Amino acid sequence: MTEPEKDVADLLDVQSPSAIERQDAALRGAGVAPRDLAGARDALLALAAEGAPAAAPAPLRDRLLATLGRGGKYGLFADRLARLFDISTDAAAALAKSLEDDSAWKPFIVDGVQMIPVEAGPKCAGSIATMVRLQPGAKFPEHVHHGEETMFVLDGGFCEAGEKARADFEAWRGDEVVRDDGTGHGLVALPGVPCVAAVIIFGYADFG
Repeated sequence: MTEPEKDVADLLDVQSPSAIERQDAALRGAGVAPRDLAGARDALLALAAEGAPAAAPAPLRDRLLATLGRGGKYGLFADRLARLFDISTDAAAALAKSLEDDSAWKPFIVDGVQMIPVEAGPKCAGSIATMVRLQPGAKFPEHVHHGEETMFVLDGGFCEAGEKARADFEAWRGDEVVRDDGTGHGLVALPGVPCVAAVIIFGYADFG
């Protein structure tokens, strides 16, 4: 990757939305007005759209502009969903839009947990690919991973529970969590908005 490509990739990937939200919370706690935060964010987006793309190779420039221009609550994450599930950006944008439609979510085996199955691309052949939504306080059953599991959080957050869980671990909007073969955990959605996450498992999950 060339230096210009790395610079633009860093703009897109280096700081997760969850980190930005935590910084915003700290600034609000220090007395910075929400209107000032919003104005600063708009200025940074304008700078990215006007400055960084001009110096970037065309594919990365187009990726940045498309990322900034996607609407909806989850449009920002379409590029990440495309890479995770090996699908086109158009399909990922449509998936991101569908997450806002309550009728698209199907009940899971426990209360407060819903899913949307995802038809992943050829690089994910044999995997289990799905979107999952947990209402605040809902518990996803403890399970053991037989194969690698990747979770990407689009909204809300969760902590882990169970004998194999990581103590005091939390994941929030924009965070990616990878669990290796043989690891295990249960999930509990944290207070606030529902936890929405993209999940792909190369193998299967054993619920015992």
